[in-house]
Amino acid sequence: MEQDNNTGLLPAKDSLDPKRFVPVHRDILISLPLVAGLPYQILEPFLLNCEYRQLQSQEQLLSPGQNNDYLYVLLSGQLSAHIKQNEADKGFRILAGEFVGEVSIVDNQPPTSFVSATQDSFLLCIHETVLWSEFMRIPGAARNMLQQISKRSRARNLSMEKSLEKTLRLELLDKELRIAQDLQISMLPQPPFFPLHRGVQAAAMMKAAKEVGGDLYDAFPLDDDRVCVAIGDVAGKGIPAALFMVRTITVLRTEMMKTRDLQQTISAMNVILSQDNPQCMFVTLMICVLNLSNGELQYVNGGHNRPLFGQVGKGFEYLEQPKGILVGINPMANYQVATRFMIPGEILILYTDGVTEANNPEQEEYSDLRLLEFINQNEKQAVGNIVTDIEEAVQIFVAGAEQSDDLTMLVLGYVGV
Repeated sequence: MEQDNNTGLLPAKDSLDPKRFVPVHRDILISLPLVAGLPYQILEPFLLNCEYRQLQSQEQLLSPGQNNDYLYVLLSGQLSAHIKQNEADKGFRILAGEFVGEVSIVDNQPPTSFVSATQDSFLLCIHETVLWSEFMRIPGAARNMLQQISKRSRARNLSMEKSLEKTLRLELLDKELRIAQDLQISMLPQPPFFPLHRGVQAAAMMKAAKEVGGDLYDAFPLDDDRVCVAIGDVAGKGIPAALFMVRTITVLRTEMMKTRDLQQTISAMNVILSQDNPQCMFVTLMICVLNLSNGELQYVNGGHNRPLFGQVGKGFEYLEQPKGILVGINPMANYQVATRFMIPGEILILYTDGVTEANNPEQEEYSDLRLLEFINQNEKQAVGNIVTDIEEAVQIFVAGAEQSDDLTMLVLGYVGV
């Protein structure tokens, strides 16, 4: 008689009549843990009173709410017990020799989970009347069944313990990430940025793509007349980027307050960040110093996005940038300092590529052009409004698409003396 090459059992086209099935598959049947040690001459009448069934892969065997009258013993293939109908890959695996359906037979209640085949499978189907009236009367049968239930319960308890341990670890990690996020935010200056300097206005925001991010901004006074602002974007995301971001801000403040000179600061930062950097991380960085007494704006750019410069109602344009490469790659790199003079009412808009490279569901980028067009149509002059309006415009554009990069902005407005 022809057999299935994958299972070694009779293919579906052949009869699953017990009188034909049992003699051919005697060795498989008596090897089941459920009947271990039971004499075949006693088992044979019981096996002939059972049913045999084939399940195709993905075919459902049990469903919550539907009554079940059978104990199903898996002869070959694989089943899955799972809570949701289409999540067989997330359920408990049931392997050859194991059984399902016993709980609904014992408590006379419908099953509480779905059971389906994850492979083509053959089943020994024991109706509850046959189970109680014939099988349980065989000496040793009840012990075998209880042993199998106990073994499976231990295995599932162990699996649940591992799952619980994983959940607890994830909860601990989530708590640690929230703490890291709070620490990272505490590193950034909070408004008002320059309460003692009436000649300047500033506003900023950062929205990380993950719990912690690699974007940064900074704003601090150098003396009575000069203020410093900066924005940067560390390569990568998550904890490594956040740590490099903290290091960048620390070095920036240290060097800037020590020298109060842009050229010396950017050069020193590049050397320091290049050292002890086994992961070869780097940061795009733009640093600006504004002299409030005369409107002189000095700035350096280490591979960062070009800022927008202009005045509400009179138009904005992208500011040409001095030469400078990414900070933290080559300790021998040279950076140029550029200078221009701001007049009262002019505004500098700094941002990271999380703004211009934000994607909508069609994978279109917000782009430099859209940002320029939006800001030239904007009629609000307050720097805080500019920040919130750009953020809102980006959110409308992405239309609910998942944020893929940190989004950061800093706007500096010169009021004059």
